[in-house]
Amino acid sequence: MSALLGAALALGLLMPFAAPAAAADDPTVGIAAAPARQGQADGRTRFSVSVAAGQKIDDQLLVRNSGTAEQTFDVYATDAFDTDDGAFALLDADTSPSGAGTWVTFQDGSRTTKVELAAGAQALVPFTVTTPADATPGDHAAGVVVSSSSGNVERRLATRLYVRVQGTVTPALVVRSLHLSQPLRGNPFAAPTTITAIVANTGDVALSAHAEASVRSWFGVHQGTTASDDVAELLPGATRVLTFDVGSVGRVGYVAPHLTLTPAADGDAYSFTLPPVEGRGAAAAMPWLVLVVMVAIGVAVWLFVVRRRRGAPQREQPPHPRALAVPAADKR
Repeated sequence: MSALLGAALALGLLMPFAAPAAAADDPTVGIAAAPARQGQADGRTRFSVSVAAGQKIDDQLLVRNSGTAEQTFDVYATDAFDTDDGAFALLDADTSPSGAGTWVTFQDGSRTTKVELAAGAQALVPFTVTTPADATPGDHAAGVVVSSSSGNVERRLATRLYVRVQGTVTPALVVRSLHLSQPLRGNPFAAPTTITAIVANTGDVALSAHAEASVRSWFGVHQGTTASDDVAELLPGATRVLTFDVGSVGRVGYVAPHLTLTPAADGDAYSFTLPPVEGRGAAAAMPWLVLVVMVAIGVAVWLFVVRRRRGAPQREQPPHPRALAVPAADKR
């Protein structure tokens, strides 16, 4: 269910008013939703609020029935998390939230509300975000979900919700591991090389980053090419696996993968600039043909020594002096 919800999130966040979520085999069912003010979609692609701990703030979601039949929608909030491949996702419908998803209530103070809409009709759904008095500073992510059930099929569409609690924050992006791999086959002296890194957001601010990966060998000499990529936003506590193709790298015995991350926070919420984060590793990159030759030479030398030892004439050892002694005759 998380994967399906993640796909719905992508649709809901890329357009000012979300596209209908309808199946090809059931075109009469559709959901659309978007942040709103004064009864109209206001162009926001997400909810992003900055509040103090213990503060309340009101907002609105515009829900539209984009299908051709009357529908009843359930609207609720739940916690967000990052998937392993970097997608923003929400908890399954049957999993209770414990974070920012619990901070959202609707007009009657409940955690969920129902909206009945005729085909093509729309309604404004007000809600309130109340941060606990002990809420920690930084980014807390959730999503406001619109759900519709038809038979045994449940369709959901969600809009991201970022609650930024004011206070002293500690943004931090770290490189937990760096691994270099080369195939054994092919050119014995060079090979296409891949760098795999595990990156984690250990702070309390959602961060994206620009990444550059490279390889160095003896005396800091660069090998292969420098690969770069933009790392999608990591929520606090999220971990991401990054892979970089750095081209052909020589099998020179010793190589050191290197990764530089330039983190960035949401410019609309934070004004600080973070220094680059570096990760370094070390790996062996041996020319396998040379190794094979060296092993072959070693085996040949060993066999030669063994044969010489077996073929050498055995020297006869002289008898021990005690063995030559003749016992004295008995004197009677």
